[in-house]
Amino acid sequence: MIITDEFKKKLRKYLHEVIPPDGTDKDTNLSDEDIEELLTEADNIYSAAAQGWRLKATTAPMEVGQITKYSIGQETYEKSTASDYLSYCLEMAKMYEQMAEKNNNLSGSRIFKIKAPNVL
Repeated sequence: MIITDEFKKKLRKYLHEVIPPDGTDKDTNLSDEDIEELLTEADNIYSAAAQGWRLKATTAPMEVGQITKYSIGQETYEKSTASDYLSYCLEMAKMYEQMAEKNNNLSGSRIFKIKAPNVL
């Protein structure tokens, strides 16, 4: 796959790894080298996104503690667990893998061989 700035930006968007304004790739979980490696090894951008989500799943224990629910009355807080984040990453990987398969099926062509009938 040919790596362009447009593909790198799109892949970052698919992986929720957008570089913040006035920031660098160091402000995200995946460096530019990681993004380029994902694109280089993939057949299409959806395959790269699927692999990127699997890579993010390996960091699940480091992403725990995000607030998923907050209530003001009786002060209820609910934080995500490593299992929640892991499940989310793997679901995203599955979704992009299905998109990659669909994209691969659409881009190919089929050849049919037709045999003429025997006519007397």
